[in-house]
Amino acid sequence: MCYHKSLTTKYEQLAEYYSAAYSDVMAEVYAPRYHENGFDFLPTPIVTTGRPNELQMFHWGLVPFWVKDLASAQKLRVSTLNCISEEMFEKPSFKDAVKEGKRCLIPCTGFMEWKWLDEKGKTKIPYYIGLADQPLFSIAGLYSRWKNRDTDQYYYSYTVLTTKANAMMDEIHNSKHRMPVILPREYEKDWLNPNLTKDDVLALCQPLDSARMKAHTISKLITTKGADTNVAEVLAVHDYEKINSK
Repeated sequence: MCYHKSLTTKYEQLAEYYSAAYSDVMAEVYAPRYHENGFDFLPTPIVTTGRPNELQMFHWGLVPFWVKDLASAQKLRVSTLNCISEEMFEKPSFKDAVKEGKRCLIPCTGFMEWKWLDEKGKTKIPYYIGLADQPLFSIAGLYSRWKNRDTDQYYYSYTVLTTKANAMMDEIHNSKHRMPVILPREYEKDWLNPNLTKDDVLALCQPLDSARMKAHTISKLITTKGADTNVAEVLAVHDYEKINSK
């Protein structure tokens, strides 16, 4: 599954790509990263159906609105970094978001997966995967807003949708045979259309053609604890509720 991704694009380029209103506040809090580990639950920019002309900062790992307390939210988000697209209309953690049309575009310049060289995955090689014809692309996702009842603060989060692997990803991700749902450029606006039917949504969650993708091996240091693999980091704590508020 997809737990490691990359977004190295400058904020100005992101805003231009998504025709998003330029925000000095967003420009301040956004930090390009070569490696984002999903289990760090960092805030990263997404574009939502609710506000399709803006970039907002959401945390990876979806927390549904019905979660009762912070401890439950922190426990659940570990298992909601990804959502199997074929099951999103039935799974309790995701069905409300998808039925309410809470879909999003997740900007990405690449993602990482590991090829197993033995049956148990004790020996494996990391790959960096991207698109051959465009440096920036969008992964399909779902999003949510959860309210912490103890503090009355909101937590904004999202999940990465996955689909069955194409030929290239089937060879690389040979343990799970899955890949993120990568939306072709021409279908990105369709994904944000609030009037999509269930069949429309599922039809967009198809594996991208291998011919449009590229991959290469990278250092195993990418997941070594303490290794500095980021291009930049956010150096201050920001009020994301204020940034994302309407």
